[in-house]
Amino acid sequence: MSWFSLLKQEIRALFTNQAAVFTVFGGVIIYSLLYPVPYSQQTPRELSVAIVDQDGSQTSRMFTRMMDATPEITVTRELPTVDSAAELIATGVIDGVVSIPEHFYRDLLMGKSPVVSVAGDASFFLVYGTVVTGVVNAGKDLGAKVKVAKSVLRNTPLALASKQYTPFDLNLTPVYNPTMGYGNYAIPGVFMLILQQTLMLASALIGCQQMVSKGQSSAYWNTSNPLLVVLTRSLVIVAIYAIMAMYYLGACLEANGINRLSHPIELASVVLPFLFASSGLGILLGYLFKRAESLSLAILVSSMPMLFVSGFIWPTAALPVWLQGLAQIIPSTAVIPAVLQLNQMGATPADEIHYVVQLLLQAISYLSLAALLLFGAQRMFRNEHKHITTSQ
Repeated sequence: MSWFSLLKQEIRALFTNQAAVFTVFGGVIIYSLLYPVPYSQQTPRELSVAIVDQDGSQTSRMFTRMMDATPEITVTRELPTVDSAAELIATGVIDGVVSIPEHFYRDLLMGKSPVVSVAGDASFFLVYGTVVTGVVNAGKDLGAKVKVAKSVLRNTPLALASKQYTPFDLNLTPVYNPTMGYGNYAIPGVFMLILQQTLMLASALIGCQQMVSKGQSSAYWNTSNPLLVVLTRSLVIVAIYAIMAMYYLGACLEANGINRLSHPIELASVVLPFLFASSGLGILLGYLFKRAESLSLAILVSSMPMLFVSGFIWPTAALPVWLQGLAQIIPSTAVIPAVLQLNQMGATPADEIHYVVQLLLQAISYLSLAALLLFGAQRMFRNEHKHITTSQ
């Protein structure tokens, strides 16, 4: 069989496999539209909090107004005790409660630091952290106002006191994530994992289906060079996913307001080896599994572990050494930091050369192993077919 005939057969095998077609086109597009939706607001704002004011002074009421003025929180009610807020937090009526202690005003006048308590559901760490941030910012403003007032009482000019209440000025400039949003942080990396998992599943489903129907003696995958079959299948699906990768790293990031710093050719130098490595791993898995249902479940269940060992959701240094080593056989472990550094951080291709080499080695290894498995399957089928022919 000529290579062009083999190419036509592989294209037909892909587009006649309904599960693979839905994975490639339906899955990739649906994920691109649905996944960014929860992060469209980037960071929580105007979270509802309750106030327990045990001091009842003018200063405590001013502190309450300062908290209400922050962009992070909104004071929606006052409660007599902290315990009365537990049910409201559990039912989602409020996101947190702030307790202003008794003698709040007196302690400030005496130069002491009163302890303001913040309570909330810490299982939603982003919500809880935003509530705490709003309270801290309001506390800093109130502390500055008290310091300035004391300096004025000591005959310090107001303009000078306003500049001297703190020994330094803090100028925070977010790097790589200008909005400090969770979307800018999570979406680019997860997009690469989505590409990997859907690509692996699509390429694996084709091989799995063919292994189940290997009794067809005239089937092209039983009669063609196994290495050529594997390379052609990988080429077909990588050609499609190259377009999907451009869509994910171009239009999708642009639509979600995520910065893009690298040139498309620089990204291609990393993404193409990644696509070949992922397709090779998928083809290999397709030859190892006997049932498409088990194959799909294994790939889908592995998504979350692969995400956490990739190093951007959970720091790699916090993982066990053996798990760090095991993670290096997964293409997403190399491509996620490479793409983030290129596209979001402005790194150069020379900085990512070790990731490219790792992905190329993975691609060669997985495609070679897949070809060996197909060769073994062809040989086993020929022996079985020869035995059946002899028996007849």
